[in-house]
Formats: sequence, C-alpha cells, structure tokens
Amino acid sequence: MDRGEQGLLRTDPVPEEGEDVAATISATETLSEEEQEELRRELAKVEEEIQTLSQVLAAKEKHLAEIKRKLGINSLQELKQNIAKGWQDVTATSARSKLLAAETELLCLLY
Repeated sequence: MDRGEQGLLRTDPVPEEGEDVAATISATETLSEEEQEELRRELAKVEEEIQTLSQVLAAKEKHLAEIKRKLGINSLQELKQNIAKGWQDVTATSARSKLLAAETELLCLLY
C-alpha cells in the first residue's frame, strides 16, 4: 500500500495542541504535489464528516427536548430529581459509614 492509499491508516505523529504542524515534517520529508492533494481531499472529507456529526447532534438534542416536553419534564423537575438522587446517595453513604463503624467497634470488642 503506497502512502496515498493508506489514508487513515497512517501512523505519522499527530501534532500536540499549539505545536506547529510544519515542525512535525522533517526537513528531508517534503510532500509531493500528489500527497498534498490527497491530504487536502482527506481534510475536506473529515471537515464534512464533522459538520454532519454536528448537525446530527443538534437534531438529537432537539428530539431530546421534544421528548422531555411531551413527558412534562422541565429544568426545575430535573434539578429536583438530581437533588433527590444526590441526597439519597449522601444518606446511603452516611448509613453505610455508620454501619461500618459499628461493625468495626463490634469486632474490636470481640477480639
């Protein structure tokens, strides 16, 4: 498989955030016009895929909001549910801690 056919299978290092892309290409490795064109096509394809995914996500979020509206779930109800769940977790953790402390005390008394 030549370099142009590999596409996404290439294992070239990906530049870190803020790193100059040009710095990742060594002085001896220059891209041919064909390789540059292939990369441009791949770039356009990936940008198009990102745009499509953004549109799909927006549609899903709109659908989610519509379902919540039909179910009568609003932000205040969600907040109440989250607080109730959080309080349940806190009390369960507190009860579990008390139980463990009692078990530890009992074991100390037995030994």
